[in-house]
Amino acid sequence: MNWYFLRHGQINSNLNHVYSGRSDEPLNKVGIEQAKRAAQLGALKSIDRVISSPLARAGQTATIIGSANGLKVKVNEAFNEMAFGPWEGLSEERIKQQYPLEWALWNSKPHKLILHGRETLEQLQTRVIHGMQHIEAEGMGSNILVVSHVAVIRVAILYAEGRPLSEYKTVAVDNCQLFPVQIGEQMLLASHRLDRKIRDIVR
Repeated sequence: MNWYFLRHGQINSNLNHVYSGRSDEPLNKVGIEQAKRAAQLGALKSIDRVISSPLARAGQTATIIGSANGLKVKVNEAFNEMAFGPWEGLSEERIKQQYPLEWALWNSKPHKLILHGRETLEQLQTRVIHGMQHIEAEGMGSNILVVSHVAVIRVAILYAEGRPLSEYKTVAVDNCQLFPVQIGEQMLLASHRLDRKIRDIVR
């Protein structure tokens, strides 16, 4: 199965460096044009299934791409944006002021940040990989496009490449940028071990 991940088109929060999180902020005019251009990418002509995060900005992007390629969009919670907890809706500047220690850790050792109400990178990665695993088990479609968010795409890429979550910040993801992501069978099976690790941490 071939996987492609694509970040949603631009929203105003992207311009203002705001953590929009799970708000349903729509695409702006630039974001709509980005989605239209993405729909014409040659790599997407072979897709046979389009899956979207449940948020409006991803859904709009996915619908534009799906319509251009004669495909309906299916929403999947596994690819929802990371839950940012108390950082939701805050600008980077405000977070620096209100959470200086946490902000410093997020930018130096993001995999170690634990904040009440906020997903850790490990929890996010487990959610995303399990979602992919379930879709692979369904066996519906061989070329799948997932329209999602920066955090989701970063952890999927790191997992596929066998890289640690400490490298989270090194993965650049622009609006409507397309990423082929190959997840081998052994790596999918390894998600069970990761899930057990997360349960141990929660306990």
